[in-house]
Amino acid sequence: MENLKIYDNFLEQRHFENVSKDLMGFKFPWHMGTVYTIKRDTPLCDELNNLQFCNWIYKDNKAQGPEYEIIRPIITDPRLAISSLVRVKANATARTEEVIEHGWHRDGYFQCDAAIYYVNSNDGYTLFKDGTKVESVANRLITFNSQDTHTGTTCTNAKVRCVLNFNYYSVKQSELDKLSEEQDSSYTDRVIYGG
Repeated sequence: MENLKIYDNFLEQRHFENVSKDLMGFKFPWHMGTVYTIKRDTPLCDELNNLQFCNWIYKDNKAQGPEYEIIRPIITDPRLAISSLVRVKANATARTEEVIEHGWHRDGYFQCDAAIYYVNSNDGYTLFKDGTKVESVANRLITFNSQDTHTGTTCTNAKVRCVLNFNYYSVKQSELDKLSEEQDSSYTDRVIYGG
């Protein structure tokens, strides 16, 4: 998949340990939810397996609670160049006897950037409709287009598979380059030529 980027060891060790400790700890506020939406997505599993625990960390243009501080090292990383968050959600799926693929879906109804941060290592994965498979490796982050059809899974070799999902708008390198050129030109006109 051409627009997929994989960053291993994304966070510095101390930030990774803090994120992991917070999300994998017993005090993190998880809420029961579904993995896919029956009316919009294409289920790949039985309705009984359409279950996950989640926490909306950011939505409706605001942080939803103090858990927002947990994600700060991720959203401020310059490699993502986030200019505006759309939503951030923590997901945890419980261990199953066999790895279960949940359902084909896209993130939201419009195109923006998407990222998945893998909190723990396990035999679960993210599978894209084109066949690209990304293993769940702790402290790995992937970026892709929010409209790329994909599915997540459960795992068999850990108590939970835990990920953070991000949808956001970013500043592209070409836009930064153009802005830099415009600022240099404006500066040159103003300072050197009195414009």
